[in-house]
Amino acid sequence: MPAPAARRSFITLSSAAVLAAVSGCSLLGREEKSETPRGQTTQVTVATDSARMIVVYFSLPETDKTTGLSEEEENSVIVVDGKALGNTQYVAQLIAQDTGAQTARIETVEAYPLEHQQLIDKAQKEQDDKARPQIQKLPDMSAYNTIFLGYPIWWSDIPMPLYTFLEQTDLKGKTIIPFSTHGGSGLADTPQAIAGAAQGATVSDHALSISRDQMEGAPAAVTSWMSELGL
Repeated sequence: MPAPAARRSFITLSSAAVLAAVSGCSLLGREEKSETPRGQTTQVTVATDSARMIVVYFSLPETDKTTGLSEEEENSVIVVDGKALGNTQYVAQLIAQDTGAQTARIETVEAYPLEHQQLIDKAQKEQDDKARPQIQKLPDMSAYNTIFLGYPIWWSDIPMPLYTFLEQTDLKGKTIIPFSTHGGSGLADTPQAIAGAAQGATVSDHALSISRDQMEGAPAAVTSWMSELGL
């Protein structure tokens, strides 16, 4: 990988991967355990048909600027080809590039605030209220048997829009492979939270977790993870 031009400016992705992307992610708040129902993860065998794979992700950068970023903004974005991408979005693109899978971003109907403290406060309130924010329409999941599911860790849990997706989408018979970006918590038992919410799906016990402080190593981490999954 070429040396980054700045702390969070990285390699050029393929044109197809960049065009498939939309927006990014933010990592929020202190790391506390939530009280969401947990399920069982399991070892899975991943089918290699890229046409039946999709990378679904939630990612929310705190800015679309590429220069003059605050510390909070810098923690939430990566500059690739002159564009501000969220951490989770960047990893989603790398997975899609390695596998040939389609991508789809989970977006809420009501936009989140991008000011750091307001975003932290809203994320915590949603978790306290066990909110299920309304999300925009996604592609028909019946066309896919493997879903790579990406998210930042928000208050030691998956963001609440992911619960909306998991609970309101028919995922019976699907294999879900989680990946996350975080600010120090690691996976925080989120694969088990996903397994508890995704009724009828099989959730892989071999999830990927990348610190926001180690994003320069994301390409190698994704490649190694793909190999471990047999892809």
